[in-house]
Amino acid sequence: MTPRTMDRIARLEAKAAPPSPGKHLVFKVEAPHGMPLAEIVAFLRARGHAIHDEDDVFVMNLDSYSIPKGQPPRDLAPAILSEADRAAAPAGGVWPERLVHFTFVLDSPRGSQ
Repeated sequence: MTPRTMDRIARLEAKAAPPSPGKHLVFKVEAPHGMPLAEIVAFLRARGHAIHDEDDVFVMNLDSYSIPKGQPPRDLAPAILSEADRAAAPAGGVWPERLVHFTFVLDSPRGSQ
């Protein structure tokens, strides 16, 4: 895991994410390991999710090591995020209360960098 990612997780756990004029949105995807966040967000937007440029998007890439390079990401959302859903989401920089408790299991931290 990169130092930037570790810092981001620490700030989210401390509920100290930097302020954002948008909304805080969380998505779960399956995508090849190392796929840039910008590409995953572009994929989610193309799928129809209501993601605006000013939104703070946190993506949990699940099972990334088993997805071959070059494969497209897979959206694990139960439904497409609508504009109404986005309006109901917490303000950017505020960690949603329902997602406060989460755990990362790192079998091999060195392999995660």
